[in-house]
Amino acid sequence: MMVAFVGSAKNYKAMYNEQRDLALYAQAELAKKDQLFNDQMAKYKTQEAELTSKLLAMEAENNQLKADLRKSERLVVQYQSQADSWKGVMTGFEQSVRNLQASLQQTQQQLDAARAQGINDRKELSQITTDLYAKIIQLQSMEAERRRLLEQKTELEKQLSGAGVGAVSVQPVTPVAQRDVLPASSASTAVVRGLVKDVDETLVHLSVGSADGVRENMVFHITRGDQFLCDVVVTHVDINQSAGVLDLVKQRPQAGDTASTQL
Repeated sequence: MMVAFVGSAKNYKAMYNEQRDLALYAQAELAKKDQLFNDQMAKYKTQEAELTSKLLAMEAENNQLKADLRKSERLVVQYQSQADSWKGVMTGFEQSVRNLQASLQQTQQQLDAARAQGINDRKELSQITTDLYAKIIQLQSMEAERRRLLEQKTELEKQLSGAGVGAVSVQPVTPVAQRDVLPASSASTAVVRGLVKDVDETLVHLSVGSADGVRENMVFHITRGDQFLCDVVVTHVDINQSAGVLDLVKQRPQAGDTASTQL
């Protein structure tokens, strides 16, 4: 029994030592785990504090963004109102511009009509002046003829009143008026016709020259079909061509248009 007891006591002691070692190991592991837990809790709290700070900052930023959004919405409403107002102003301005353009076009048409009428009036005035000059020449001729006849009548009366005086041929003081006196515009009865050869900025070149009877200051009427375009006053004369400046311009001529001294 002693042997059995001693053997059992040794076993229990070994078991106790083993359990004690296990308990010490477990305590060491528990302390290690506690330290690790404490470290993790410290990190967690640090992270929690950082996240809380970030969350507060984000909430403040979110509040600021909301305030900015409300301000932007108010500005959008204000700008939309201003845009609608400016749209009305622009609509009125565009209508005014259209009215001005229509008025300008109408004024331009009236100006073109007045210019065309002025050209026609100047042509008519030129023709009237020519006719008046011809009438003046005719009146001068008739006045000279009247004076000659009066002088002839006076001379005849003197001859008839003289007794015994033989017949004397009558010699009037005033010479007989020339019947072939014509106005300047009719000095040359020949009509000169040609074509427009070229047109530059200052001169119109014609296909007729001195060989055709063209002289300086002669006026050519430029036409295209039945349409009157302008007049050309001759300033340069060559044998087979001439050139002149524009006058009474209703429309600029082109090469190939007809040029004539008589319409």
